[in-house]
Amino acid sequence: MGVSVLYSAIPPNSSLYARLRQEKVLSILMVSLFPYGCGIFRFFEIEPEEIDEILEDIIERHHATFGSELEANQAIAEFRSELSRTRQAYPGIEDRIASLEKSSVEIEERLLHELTRRQVTNASGIVQRLMFGDQTLAPTLLPAEESLGLISCELVSEGASIFRQINPETLFARDEGWEGWCLDHLERWRGLYLSADEKNEAILVGVA
Repeated sequence: MGVSVLYSAIPPNSSLYARLRQEKVLSILMVSLFPYGCGIFRFFEIEPEEIDEILEDIIERHHATFGSELEANQAIAEFRSELSRTRQAYPGIEDRIASLEKSSVEIEERLLHELTRRQVTNASGIVQRLMFGDQTLAPTLLPAEESLGLISCELVSEGASIFRQINPETLFARDEGWEGWCLDHLERWRGLYLSADEKNEAILVGVA
C-alpha cells in the first residue's frame, strides 16, 4: 500500500530556509523532526516528555555534529526560534501541510494514468518530481538519502497548473473506503500545491 509521504510548505525568502541550507545542525534537526507531530511548525506543541525523548535520541545519534550539551541546547533553541519567527512572518504556514499516508503508490498510479491520457510529455518524470521533489533541502550539507526532498517554487507552479486542470473525483470515488481515503489525501496534497503557489512557497518532502 506504499509508504507515507509528508509535505510542508516553506518560504524560500525566510531566514529559516536560508539557515537550513547553510547550517548542518539545523538541517539535521529539520530532517529528524519532520515526521513528528502535526507538521514541523507544530512540533513543539506535542507533549514535553515526548519532545525531550525525541531530542535526546537525535543528539545522541548526531553527537559529533551537536557537540557539547550546551551547544546542542543552543542549536535546539535557535531552531525553535526560527520556527516561531517563520510562523509569525508567514501566517498559516503551519497549516500548509499534506500527507499521503500509505496512499502514495495508488495516487502516483492514478495521476500518471491521467497525465498519460492527456498526452503530457514525460508524464512519469513529472509525477515523480511532484511527489518527491526536484531538489534536496541541503545538498552541500547532507547526502541526498539523509536529507529532505524539496519541491522548488518553479515546480510548485508547474504542479499547481497541472492540478488546476484535474478534478480529484475523476481519479478516486468519494466513499468511506479505500477510494475515499486516497481521495482525501489527493485533495489535501492538491490544495497544498495551490496554496503554496499562491504564496510563492517551496515545499519540503519527507518519506516515513
